[in-house]
Amino acid sequence: MNKPDISPNFTVDDIHIIREFNWEQTKNLSEAERTSYYKKKALDFLKEAGIVPQKKVYGYEQIVM
Repeated sequence: MNKPDISPNFTVDDIHIIREFNWEQTKNLSEAERTSYYKKKALDFLKEAGIVPQKKVYGYEQIVM
């Protein structure tokens, strides 16, 4: 499936198109692959929006939120 064509007015139909696109992209992925896919998409969005995720420290591990 090609990248979804979103209307300039962003309607409910566009949301359905995006959901269908994401389902097609992830339907054959394992749980770990799906998690990685969505995490990458979220980080790409944050980078594009100019938002730097903050790191929270729990014990000795750093977790990016």
